[in-house]
Amino acid sequence: MNQYTLLKNTFLINGFLSAVTGLICLILSDYLSTLFGNIPSFYPEIIGGGLVVFGGFVFFTGKKEKPNLILSNIIFYLDVAWVLGTTGLLVSFFESIHILGIAFAAAVGLAVLGFAFFEFKGIKKIET
Repeated sequence: MNQYTLLKNTFLINGFLSAVTGLICLILSDYLSTLFGNIPSFYPEIIGGGLVVFGGFVFFTGKKEKPNLILSNIIFYLDVAWVLGTTGLLVSFFESIHILGIAFAAAVGLAVLGFAFFEFKGIKKIET
């Protein structure tokens, strides 16, 4: 196991699950829009499309022998921003979001928090 293994594996899992989550958002956009307080269905579609692109980018970054540290940090900070955004969404709109919407957002947010944790550890392992 080399110094890049943790970061690469985290990126591969993060990329795959981000793309799958994006596809779920695209396929179930009408249903998700009702879970999040009857928002327009193009919001889950935009998020889904973005997640598919992001997931592909992260996955292929993880396929590299030595992931670029600048790109790795960008991915880490995007994941941190996702967690903060999810937290803000849930706090701000808690009363208008269906319990299943809260569960979906919280599950994705916790998964991304885990990815960010392991990305941070992986980046620090490479930097030292």
